[in-house]
Amino acid sequence: MMRGVPFASSALGVAGLIPFVYGVMLILSGPGVLPGFGIFDPTPDGGVKLLQDFGAIILGFMGGCLWGFASAPGRVPKLGLLFASIIPAAIALFSMRPEPELSCAGLAFGFAVLQGIDLWLHRRGVTPEYWISLRLPLTTGVILCLLVGALHG
Repeated sequence: MMRGVPFASSALGVAGLIPFVYGVMLILSGPGVLPGFGIFDPTPDGGVKLLQDFGAIILGFMGGCLWGFASAPGRVPKLGLLFASIIPAAIALFSMRPEPELSCAGLAFGFAVLQGIDLWLHRRGVTPEYWISLRLPLTTGVILCLLVGALHG
């Protein structure tokens, strides 16, 4: 699944799924069954809000990673590569809605677009060799969690 991925990258990548999975767990459990740790509402609605907020943050972060790859030392950044790297943050911004379920749907779309950009940049040799092996399973997990949030209610 993540063969050839450096341990630190895979460990932190998988750890990044924890808030998404916890959001789904909150959605599927009753109010107050799981703790909110004083940070978020321990209810199904709180789970959707967690997915919305963390999803937007991570989608923007992933675009930043791509900007970094496109601007790596020794590489002259090209406009198309840099433009592609800002698309995830733009989708995150425009996905934010008063209804967190709609936000989750937009963010799921954004992560699907991100996956396409990842593949495009990988084919052009912009990302590390292991990038797709890391990103495919993680992005799939994130999209599935966000779709649970989108279907809540």
